[in-house]
Amino acid sequence: MNETEVLIVGGGVVGLSAAAFLAWHGVSCRVVERRADLSIHPRARGFNPRAVELLRQVGLEPAVLEASKGFAGHTMRARVESLTGKEMFRADLPTATDLDRLSPSPWALCSQDRLEPLLREHAVELGARVDFGVELSAFEQDGDGVTATVRSRADGSAERIRARYLIGADGVRSRVRQRLGIELKGTPALLRQLSIVFKADLREYLGERRFAICQVVNDTVEGLLVHDDTLTQGTFYIQYDPAKGQSSADYPWPRCVQLVRAAIGAPGLPVRILDTQSWELSALSATRYGEGRVFLAGDAVHVMPPVGGFGASTGIQDAHNLAWKLAHVLRGKAGPELLDTYEAERAPVGEFTVEQCLRRVTSGTGFGRPPADAGLLDDLTLTLGFRYGEGEYAEPTGEPGTRAPHVPLGDGRSTLDLFGREPCLLTASSGERWRAAVPDLEVHVVRAPEWAARYGVERDGAVLVRPDGIVAWRGSSPEELPDALARVLCRATR
Repeated sequence: MNETEVLIVGGGVVGLSAAAFLAWHGVSCRVVERRADLSIHPRARGFNPRAVELLRQVGLEPAVLEASKGFAGHTMRARVESLTGKEMFRADLPTATDLDRLSPSPWALCSQDRLEPLLREHAVELGARVDFGVELSAFEQDGDGVTATVRSRADGSAERIRARYLIGADGVRSRVRQRLGIELKGTPALLRQLSIVFKADLREYLGERRFAICQVVNDTVEGLLVHDDTLTQGTFYIQYDPAKGQSSADYPWPRCVQLVRAAIGAPGLPVRILDTQSWELSALSATRYGEGRVFLAGDAVHVMPPVGGFGASTGIQDAHNLAWKLAHVLRGKAGPELLDTYEAERAPVGEFTVEQCLRRVTSGTGFGRPPADAGLLDDLTLTLGFRYGEGEYAEPTGEPGTRAPHVPLGDGRSTLDLFGREPCLLTASSGERWRAAVPDLEVHVVRAPEWAARYGVERDGAVLVRPDGIVAWRGSSPEELPDALARVLCRATR
């Protein structure tokens, strides 16, 4: 029987992120994915600054931004009759200027099919094992670990794997979730969608415009159109209604060619279909995020309408939250109760984000101005203003349970770059009295003038930050620090 510390079921963006985060922490992990290879479908179109911050921590931000470079100007959201027709609405994603004060990381506007190869390569470089064409057949857990049976889809050969923990990152139809008997609640099958991936020369029809996403509404077709940075490949998303007897079979490739041409507004344009894929637009949240030594992440626990790039980005945050906690428990640095905080923290965030995405769909946000009573947070507050525990979403101000604020350090780095594999302490005063309180705690003396005000402490105060960049404690008394650190790691206090 082969062994690994963590077995990850699912090799999409969340599963591969989990592998990269765990391997960065020095945890042995293995990914099994039933597909033969990565998907060519773009799916997620962009990753929000919080997700990019987490990839930055493990050294992936440069590669992600390089993959996104061609999409730098793809910030327009619009409603049009067609690419050659009337433009009815236009808005832009937050610019770098909007973000500079809040985050060192920008939006990464590359698509999921560009990010996943980078994640796989980085995870393997860090020591993870990634196997495609291998599916989970069964698993059972006991007090010490999980025993799983996986099977090769090429030759049917079976293998047993013993792991300390298992992560189900296997999507909305998660077999891991189903075998745990965990249900999804919410609004299923709000819409049925067909993704049409195509090749066509769009340069003439785009002109100087570069879309993040474009809604097309005309007498022939309605749908959402996106394009890549070569301006020669795109994806067109259309809806169909099974209640009216419609199905994906009603859209053979020749018909898809005609629909793409209608969306572009170019009847004779050469169009080549690369693939089509049907899927459901749903708004769902899991009733639990795992059981025992088995955890769920990403679409396995929250299914979000594809607006604002929140789905995959939220899944990356799930994986990061879980990875550092597993690493600390596996190394004996934290009590096993730390793993209970994964669901306690991530489930409310996931459920609230699902709700906000559903409101965006039902109010038409993104392609028009929402009603004043739509109950929507702006994208940046929803992205960066979350809070673990009680409290409202708001711009981070250093309160415990919130993401630590970004403060430039004057050398090209951010305070966020100080957060590593272990909890750390930030202070503007001499670090010696804090080091005396907890000798093995890493202490960073921050000289940036605005640091104390941004973090809500006096000049002689300090802030304890978790490995995931969440403020755990702030105060002015070194005597309180040992107990604060013990609470972070679910260890016995004095």
